[in-house]
Amino acid sequence: MREIIRKKRDGQKLDKSDIEFFINGVTTKEIPNYQISALLMAIFYKGMNLEETKDLTYFMLNSGKKLDLSGIKGPKIDKHSTGGVGDKISLILAPLAAEMGIIVPMITGRGLGHTGGTSDKMEAIPGYKTSLTFGQFERVLRKTGCSIISQTREIAPADKELYALRDATETVESVALITSSILSKKLAEDLDGLVIDLKVGEGAFMKDLASAKKLGEMMKKVGEELGTEMKIVFTDQSSPIGRNIGNAPEVIESVEILKGNLTDYTDTLEITKVLAEEMCSLAGIKVEILETLKSGKVFERFEKMVSLQGGDLSGLTTYKKSFEVKSTSEGIVEKIDAYKIGIAALKTGAGREKKEDNVDLKAGIKLLKVAGEEVRKGEALALVYTKKELEPIKESILSAYSVGKKLKKDKTKILEKW
Repeated sequence: MREIIRKKRDGQKLDKSDIEFFINGVTTKEIPNYQISALLMAIFYKGMNLEETKDLTYFMLNSGKKLDLSGIKGPKIDKHSTGGVGDKISLILAPLAAEMGIIVPMITGRGLGHTGGTSDKMEAIPGYKTSLTFGQFERVLRKTGCSIISQTREIAPADKELYALRDATETVESVALITSSILSKKLAEDLDGLVIDLKVGEGAFMKDLASAKKLGEMMKKVGEELGTEMKIVFTDQSSPIGRNIGNAPEVIESVEILKGNLTDYTDTLEITKVLAEEMCSLAGIKVEILETLKSGKVFERFEKMVSLQGGDLSGLTTYKKSFEVKSTSEGIVEKIDAYKIGIAALKTGAGREKKEDNVDLKAGIKLLKVAGEEVRKGEALALVYTKKELEPIKESILSAYSVGKKLKKDKTKILEKW
C-alpha cells in the first residue's frame, strides 16, 4: 500500500492492479484508515486520468451486490443530482417518468451540511420506509414503475467507507472521487441510462461552470465506457430551488406540484421538465410532460409508491407554529443566496453537520418572497419552522436576501445540456 501511495503522491498513474488492491483492502478493512486517507489526499492533489477513474469506479461498483432488473419490462432510467438547496426534484420526477413508461429504480442519499438528501425527505412522510430488501424494492418497481430508497449496505460498500473518510479529510471535491462515488452506486441499479443534474453555483459543490464541466465530462465518459448511456444537465444553484427548504416542507411543495399546482414553483417545474425530457430521450419516448403532470395520475402513482413502502401522506406536516422573518428594507428581491439559505435551514435542525447527527424532519423554511418580487419594509420574507433558537436563523435568512431596485429578468435554471 505504501508503494501505491508513493506513486500517486509523485503524480504517477495507478495501474488497474493497484486500484483493485486498494478497493479490496478498503472493503475488507485490511488497509488502515491513515493509509486510505493518505491516498485520498494524494488523489485529491494529483488527480486521476480517465482510465484510472474508470477502474476506480469499476472496482467500487463490484465491491458489493448489483441489482438484476432484467425481469421487469421497460427502459430503466434514473436521475442523480450532485446536491443542492431546495432540490426536491426526485420526488416529482420519479413518478412522472414512471407514468410515461420508464422504470425508475432510485437509490438515494442523505443530506450533509447545507445540502438536503432525498432519503431524509421521503422519511418526513410518516411510516415511509427507505430501507427495503432487493426483493421488496423490485416488488414496488413492478407495481408502480418507481421506488425511492436509501443506499443499502450491499451496494458499493467501498464507497461508504471512502465517503466517510473523504468528508473527514476534506477530500470531497475531487473529480475522480466524486465520479466514482456517484457512478458506483447508480450503475449498481442495472440501468439503461442515467441523467445527471449537475448543480453549479453558491449552493453547489461546483461553484463555477468550468469546474462543473470537468466533472460532467469525466462522469459521461466513465459511465458510457462502463456501458450506461449518460446525459448531463447543468443547472443553476446560485439561488434555492422552489420556495420550501427542509424535509417535510419540500415534500409538501412536491405534493402540491404533483396535484397540479404548476404556477407557484416555476423553477422547480422547469428543472423537472428538462430532466424528464432527457430521461424520455434516453428511453426513446415522446410524451407531453406537462399534460402528464396535470392529469393527476402522477400523484396517484406517487401515493401508491408511498403506500407500498409503508407511508401515509395524510400525516405529512411541518410544525403548526411558524415564525416570520421580516424585511429590514424595501424594494425588489434581486437575489437569494442558496448557500446562506442552506445554512439557515441547517440551523433550524433540518440538516446534519456530521453523518451521525439526527435530523428534525418537520423543520425548515418557506420563502414567501423570491427573486423579482416586491417587498415592503416590515413585510414577511420567510416563515421558519423550528424548535431551535430563532435569532441565528433570522440573521442567516436576512443575510441571504439582496433587496434593491432592479427588476429581475426571466432567467433560466438550465445552463447547458450534454
